[in-house]
Amino acid sequence: MKYDSQLIELKNLLPSAKSILIALPSNCDMDRFAAGLALFLSFNAQGKEVSVVCDDTIHVAQSHLFGVNHVQKNIPQTQGGNFVISLEGVAVPNSSSPQGGQAPALEKMDYVVEGNNLNLVFYILPGQTFQPSRIVPHYQGSGFNLIFTIGAANLNHLGNIYLQNQGAFSGVHVVNIDIQAANTSFGQTNVVDSAASSVAEIMTDVVGALGLPFDADIASNLLAGIFEATSNLTSQNVSADTHLAVANCLRIGGRKPEVLQNAIPASGGFDLSSLISPKPTVEAFTAPPISSEPQPSPEERPSGEGLAAESIEPEPGWLTPKVFKGGSVG
Repeated sequence: MKYDSQLIELKNLLPSAKSILIALPSNCDMDRFAAGLALFLSFNAQGKEVSVVCDDTIHVAQSHLFGVNHVQKNIPQTQGGNFVISLEGVAVPNSSSPQGGQAPALEKMDYVVEGNNLNLVFYILPGQTFQPSRIVPHYQGSGFNLIFTIGAANLNHLGNIYLQNQGAFSGVHVVNIDIQAANTSFGQTNVVDSAASSVAEIMTDVVGALGLPFDADIASNLLAGIFEATSNLTSQNVSADTHLAVANCLRIGGRKPEVLQNAIPASGGFDLSSLISPKPTVEAFTAPPISSEPQPSPEERPSGEGLAAESIEPEPGWLTPKVFKGGSVG
């Protein structure tokens, strides 16, 4: 497969991954939606616990995609992740520290169980002040074993899915699949190919390379993405790999989207009308009127009838009897 070298680590992680998140970018087009939902259907068929999220509204043109009813606007709550209490305003940056900073007033910390309560104890150095400006509880990580981002050049392109859940992306293996040259390769696994015609084209290869389930519904979604991104296979970035992806999807039973006539660019071909000579105009032939009077048969026709009506004058003496006159011979 084309992207085997990028997928080596992911292949090792997939068997133990039970919970997977697929994140789509804001302003998501048909290609990205189709690719993300195809991956969702494949993981779902494999028995994985998988969620697909997008900070965007699903458009009517995308509503025919298989699995579109599973798209959520927020990351679902899952079991797992680390509970963190952040004490703001008590630390200072320190590049020499392994943690990147330190709390000058803090000597050490511990916890004490008191009944049903867990008390955190902060030991303060003598003469120092330890007064957090704010205490913020939150989760680090989300309980997801893998996060796939589809068609996002960076994490901020996920909109509120990332901006309001940055901790959910911390400590999780992120798989970044995209075609944009501006992609920042922010994932631990990056499958970024700016030469590909569409994200759906890449996903066709990725699903096969990972050995994931691949049925007719998945193939139909991928075909919808490829055809939309390439204007029905007429764009300049269509390659042999594009046609191979289409062939693989059709072979599995995928259905091609309806091709609209106005989807084909008007300037996509040559105008040959000027090279075609106009056909000469042929005047219509008018048959002469046919007489309805009955015509006599040859047996009934008098002798000589039908000859030319022109009169012929006989030579002089032609009617006079001929008399032979002898003459001298020799």
